[in-house]
Amino acid sequence: MNTNDRIKLGIQMFNFLPGGDWEQLSSQEEVEELLSQIAAAGYDGVEWCNFLFREDFPDLISIKKKMDTLGLETVSLHFHLNPSEPTEETARTAVKRCRLLGTDKLIFAYSLPTMFGIEPDGDGRYTPEQIDDWAVQADQVLSVLKNACEGTGINVLYHNHKPEFLTGTQGRYFMDLIHPHGLEPDVYWVSKGLDGKVSSALDYIRIRRKDVALLHVKDGLNGSVFTGEMCGWGKGTFPLQTIVDCAKELDLDWIVIENDAPKNFGTSGLEDARESAAYAAAQINFRK
Repeated sequence: MNTNDRIKLGIQMFNFLPGGDWEQLSSQEEVEELLSQIAAAGYDGVEWCNFLFREDFPDLISIKKKMDTLGLETVSLHFHLNPSEPTEETARTAVKRCRLLGTDKLIFAYSLPTMFGIEPDGDGRYTPEQIDDWAVQADQVLSVLKNACEGTGINVLYHNHKPEFLTGTQGRYFMDLIHPHGLEPDVYWVSKGLDGKVSSALDYIRIRRKDVALLHVKDGLNGSVFTGEMCGWGKGTFPLQTIVDCAKELDLDWIVIENDAPKNFGTSGLEDARESAAYAAAQINFRK
């Protein structure tokens, strides 16, 4: 339960990869300077991507100290499945990073049937049987992650994109066939997986309210199905206050901002993050 009087605002660090900022970082000091700018923009925390870390860079102990100094929290860590790597080994590494960064949330950051060798037909469609198979195999990854987290207090969540709303043989969404500890729905992608309406996404999120631990919120254009039309807060048509109010209903601690494609609107990841935070501060009521 959220004991704070407002929902906190996080930024997904993936914002800075397609935005071109991360590629410019060549030292520990530059990573820490980016964190300083994130804090100055008004964010309460960051959500890391597992693949941003190498064995020696950034140094997570120093990163945690810097974040503590800045008053930034680690919301969670996204685990991106790489089918060419042993899942058990990468899961243990991800858990170690969660502990170093001080988060109790490890998130399986979406999957696709093709990650498990399940290929669509010539029109890009999957059969319901293939969706069932995908869910079974994704559950196996979730089990590996949960086993790696056992005894640590870390929960394994699942984060969706659009394909997770394809249906299996019983007419149930992939999202309803898998068994994480909880969910981190992306409101934009839930809407695109359904009928393009934010209201439908929020209806689904309310149905799954007992499982929802975090929300990803990007702005976008109602009815659009194109990644290129997602955008920073205030640039689209999404009812952001309504989404935040839904998070209040669910008594969530965090909303995480993410824009998968900031360059499509002519900004770097940092510029996009700053603009979204400024809009949030000026236009959105986060108080419960």
